[in-house]
Amino acid sequence: MRALLLAALVVIQVQPPAPQQSFRSGRQLVEVDVRVLKSGQFVSDLSAADFELTEDGVPQKIESIVLVSGSAASLPIPASSVANAGSTAVRSPHVWLFVFDSNHLSPGSLQRTREAVVKFIAERFTPGDLGGVVAEGNLINGRITSDREELRRAAASVKIPGDTRARLALQREWPRLRDEGEAELFVKQDQPTIRSAVDRACKELPEECQRPHGRETVEVLLEGKAQEYTVDARQRATRTVTSVDVIAKALARLPGPKAMIFLSEGFRIEGREGEFRLAVGQASRAGAHIYTIDARGLDRTGGAILDQTAALEPNGPSSTFDDHADGLNSLAVDTGGFPVRSENNFGRALDRIQQDTGTYYVIAYSPTNTTFDGKYRSIGVKVSRPGVNVRSRRGYLAIEPARLTTPTAISPPAPSGAGVAPKPASEETGAKADVIASEVLRTLPSEPVPTIPGPTEATKLVETLRQSEGASAPASARLRPSAGHDETTSAMNHAADVGWTAYEKGDVETAAKELGVAAAATDARPWVVYALGLSQFALRQHKEAALSWERVRREVPEFEPVYFNLADAYGLQQDLTAALKVLRDAETHWPKDAEVANAIGVIHVRRGSLDAAVESFERATRVQPEDALGYFNLARTAQMRMLKAQRYDRQMEKWIGGDDDRRRAVAAYEQYVKIGGPYERQAKEALTALAWK
Repeated sequence: MRALLLAALVVIQVQPPAPQQSFRSGRQLVEVDVRVLKSGQFVSDLSAADFELTEDGVPQKIESIVLVSGSAASLPIPASSVANAGSTAVRSPHVWLFVFDSNHLSPGSLQRTREAVVKFIAERFTPGDLGGVVAEGNLINGRITSDREELRRAAASVKIPGDTRARLALQREWPRLRDEGEAELFVKQDQPTIRSAVDRACKELPEECQRPHGRETVEVLLEGKAQEYTVDARQRATRTVTSVDVIAKALARLPGPKAMIFLSEGFRIEGREGEFRLAVGQASRAGAHIYTIDARGLDRTGGAILDQTAALEPNGPSSTFDDHADGLNSLAVDTGGFPVRSENNFGRALDRIQQDTGTYYVIAYSPTNTTFDGKYRSIGVKVSRPGVNVRSRRGYLAIEPARLTTPTAISPPAPSGAGVAPKPASEETGAKADVIASEVLRTLPSEPVPTIPGPTEATKLVETLRQSEGASAPASARLRPSAGHDETTSAMNHAADVGWTAYEKGDVETAAKELGVAAAATDARPWVVYALGLSQFALRQHKEAALSWERVRREVPEFEPVYFNLADAYGLQQDLTAALKVLRDAETHWPKDAEVANAIGVIHVRRGSLDAAVESFERATRVQPEDALGYFNLARTAQMRMLKAQRYDRQMEKWIGGDDDRRRAVAAYEQYVKIGGPYERQAKEALTALAWK
């Protein structure tokens, strides 16, 4: 639990991949799903001889081909041919992730796309598949699920963030700018743009320009707005690209095909091409196809504009080309999906996407380059059949890729006793969607969603707590209930044993029920109450989990993990004040624990208190200078504060400000690289960006 909370700031910014390893080609396959269409119809009678596959321009030997059709995949067969016979294998569930790009959605676009997604889930979501809804960088309800009704309610709950409404309201105040393109040209002191914007403002309110120095005043006001919006647009685009990167890394942990439905009005990738390429590479590595839906539909003036009334003007927005579509197009095309543009019927668009995800080939090959070094590698797929259109991902990051066709055991333990028929795979998958999501949640963006420890880690924590109890309890005190007392005590002991056994098997529902019975006793051992809290947390009963863990904290204040558990529980209830209070209490017990200082810094970041966060992370580096994470967190926060402080100087024609934080960030990143850690690539990329800026 401690490591998860400490990684939260990293999750807010960018979640690094697992430590890179080298894999031999004989043990590692790369799988590429390919769609081949002719006149809009899938071509299903191809053999391996029809395909040509290259990696970084080097021809690759195809090991096998699988034709996936409908709800099941055929068995892998020799590469010499592809059979179209029905399958006897059960494929991994299809994962759907509906991502509402809150950074680039207006209220009207959100309403239309939300209604289409809700209807699609209610009418077209396939039983046995898994789905999740992401909004404002958060996975709603904290899990991926096969429960259609839960998924529908999650989509229906998506709202425009309050700061978006405030930002749009401010931007619509006179004097107005047409769009982000005009704002950037204004900041760059493009004289035709400045004259046009000032003339338009004076036409709207002529009395303001008739005052002494009126036009000069209007120009100053517009320049201030242009600078503010340009900075804001850069930050929103960065958050979007980071979210895609982090979600893709999370999806790589799930088996089977994944479709990310990305709903947005578009964003510019200029200036962040490197970050964008990495995000696309992560999506390809995860086997995720991104299907982008331009939420503007036929109205090409949508999300980029500051003043919605500009859409009614004869000249329309100032941009001569739609550069906001670049990000959406590239996300889709580079991952093997497709972009939906100029389409007002979003339900029809979702139907097209579902049809596209249903049938495809999966080609497996062993790369001739046997070292998986984390670099981006291009993939080329050609088909000898004339007149066909071939679509596949264009490359991947050379980290261990996700498997697309090999089913992964994710079902609960087999029921005991003879004569019990096994559940269908789809039912088992749905019943254990939480188990899958518990891995994915570790890497979803913006608001980190903590997860319960697995059985092995939980066992260690509970054993530690028992030892702690044993150190302070009388010698006769039992550290684990057993039979042999009166009837009530025996029942309590039995409930504790049954509950803990259920938790170790992953059956958190039974665990919560039985441990709740045992914990009802006034003399219940703290480990029982702690395990109850773990079960409640797994069931997303965060308030109840906090009550259980507060009881443990009172009885065993020297048990450090419970402080981090409580901070997680309060954080998920959006009670950051309570989370901070708990961690401050932990700090009094362990003043030289860098993990506590890092956790406090994470809470400050979530509260928007960057100054306090910097102080906490600096304290973490002082009390434990050999710990690399504190330096990385400090560098990220200083970089965030630097961006917040920057402004554009038109005389110097560059962004200025935040120099102290730039130096602080550089020094912290350099120290992190010197010590070493899993985020070394991100640190080096940040150093390059800081040097350029």
